[in-house]
Amino acid sequence: MPTKYPTSLSITEDTQVRADFAKDRDTPNGVMPAAVARPTTLKELQSLVQWANASHAKVIPVSSTGQHRRGDTVPTTEGTVIADLSGMHKVIHVDLRDKIAIIEPGIDFGTIDTLLAPHGLRAFRPLMPRAGKSVLASYLDREPLIHPNDHWDVADPFGGTATVLGNGDLVLTGSAAIEGTLQEQLDNGSRQMSPFGPGHTDLLRVVQGSQGTLGTVAWAAVYCERIPAVEKSHFVTADTLEPILALARDLLLRRITSTLFIVDALQLAMLMARPGDDVAALTEQSPPWTLFVTQSGTTLRPEQKLAWQLNDLRSCALAQGCTVHDALGGRSADDFATHLRTPENGDYRDHVTGAHQELFFLQAFSGLPSIMAAKAASLRPDVGPVGTYIQPMAQGTYCHVEFTLPHPPEFSSRVAPFWQALTSACAQAGAFFSRPYGNWRDLAFASDDSVHTMLTAAKTLLDANHTMNPNRLPYKKAA
Repeated sequence: MPTKYPTSLSITEDTQVRADFAKDRDTPNGVMPAAVARPTTLKELQSLVQWANASHAKVIPVSSTGQHRRGDTVPTTEGTVIADLSGMHKVIHVDLRDKIAIIEPGIDFGTIDTLLAPHGLRAFRPLMPRAGKSVLASYLDREPLIHPNDHWDVADPFGGTATVLGNGDLVLTGSAAIEGTLQEQLDNGSRQMSPFGPGHTDLLRVVQGSQGTLGTVAWAAVYCERIPAVEKSHFVTADTLEPILALARDLLLRRITSTLFIVDALQLAMLMARPGDDVAALTEQSPPWTLFVTQSGTTLRPEQKLAWQLNDLRSCALAQGCTVHDALGGRSADDFATHLRTPENGDYRDHVTGAHQELFFLQAFSGLPSIMAAKAASLRPDVGPVGTYIQPMAQGTYCHVEFTLPHPPEFSSRVAPFWQALTSACAQAGAFFSRPYGNWRDLAFASDDSVHTMLTAAKTLLDANHTMNPNRLPYKKAA
């Protein structure tokens, strides 16, 4: 092994291993990384970043396994070392009373619920994450959770973390930033439950959403969900979106659901499809709009709680002119809920035709009519239907909106102009691109030049040598 790398690390320069990180589903022709490092401890990860700073090398942290997409882990410069964190897969601590688990970045959605189940907990999750998706990577990217009543702040479900900054410094954030090692903190009864701190700082909020350009979380305390004693799911349908939105807001105000999201017919068909199913036929059979909800009871009279929640759901649905179903298309809502918690190796959106285009952003409830009008005006019959997924977030104070266009892989260039037009139309309708990817990456920073100044200040403070994931976000060198 070349002596230029830290001798304490497992590092490979194998061509095939490096080639696997030189591309993803959306970026077929990236730059080949110089090597792939596999740290297994916080100390090894920190030594890698410190070495990179001293050697003027670049580092891209990657914690998920399987097929990547969106290009955020593909090198753009020569001499980049991939920090493969999938070997950091310990569950350090689980606490049922406080509903938290301390996990490393290699823990993925395919395994976390199995690891937490003996402790009476399960993970909060986005909509159908693939099995190899890192839990911490998903939370750091602010992927929307399908549990809006438990989502209070953009940092959720994070508590305290141990983060290696781009300059090689280790910082403890939130309530982890107290005296003693992690084990000493746990032994004396301290719990790392707050993401804010130390003091008036909130470094986690700065690192979160930065796509690995400012630092790497080596472990984090994350809030979890108690496994319910009883739970029941339902499909609630309507012919138009407006009553579904009104019902969703009513249910969120009453706090009577544990899972809640909205999909149109195509998006529901993609979610419900099994291998070999005709998604077009499923779409035709599906209602135009569906609100999926799960209601649950845990420790205090769970059966009685479920009964009054269901009664409220039915009365609220009736008031909005919506219909409650226990099953759709021959599939029970409870079976569908189990399906949502059973990750697959691939992306469910690719099961239709082999590939898809995606567009996602944030929007207020009040702005959704303008967004849907922009989508309707942009549709073209020659590129196929576009699915819609709406996820209320932070107690329903705003929404994640996601459009999906399934298409054969060979049609990527054909649909690109349409997708760019749809993206621009959504931007003009008020879409807020909080996660800059794909063809909306530049739009996220176009409306306010001061953003570049703030980005540069953060990069200079936390990663002055531009070591972490270069060229991913529009940082500038400090003057």
